[in-house]
Amino acid sequence: MFNDYQILEVTNKRLKKTYTEQILRVLPDWFGKEDSLLEYVETVDKHPFWGVFEAGVCVGFASGMIHHERTGEIYVCGLHPDYHRKGLGRRLYETLENYFICQGCEYVMVKTLSPLHPDIHYAKTRKFYEAVGLKGFYTDHDIWGHENPCLIMLKYIGKKV
Repeated sequence: MFNDYQILEVTNKRLKKTYTEQILRVLPDWFGKEDSLLEYVETVDKHPFWGVFEAGVCVGFASGMIHHERTGEIYVCGLHPDYHRKGLGRRLYETLENYFICQGCEYVMVKTLSPLHPDIHYAKTRKFYEAVGLKGFYTDHDIWGHENPCLIMLKYIGKKV
């Protein structure tokens, strides 16, 4: 199944922005707020970035950042809806986690919408993160505001070398 897809690191800043915008725009149930979408597009070029490609076309991506040399954060990621449930999201996640391990990180974290909010799309997102081993750590009402409670999810990936 994976022979038709490639996961490649993207270092070109313009391409990072282009791929991010293309994918996030086809995910309005997750990234429907224009100001948030544009913030990701404008800042993603500062972070490590991998894309999943089919016949040279980017169909998904994952970008991360490192905090305090010990925690890798999934900064932003997305996969075209036509490619959901094919194992590609997991492969992107594993690529990012391996990068964090190689950088000496001990944890992977992600911020997502808390289950205190009834959004069905983010319920699927949380299930994906749980399937790759992340666990809910705590909910914060200040990061995105009380109407959008932020769940911090965390996974221990090993002792720092």
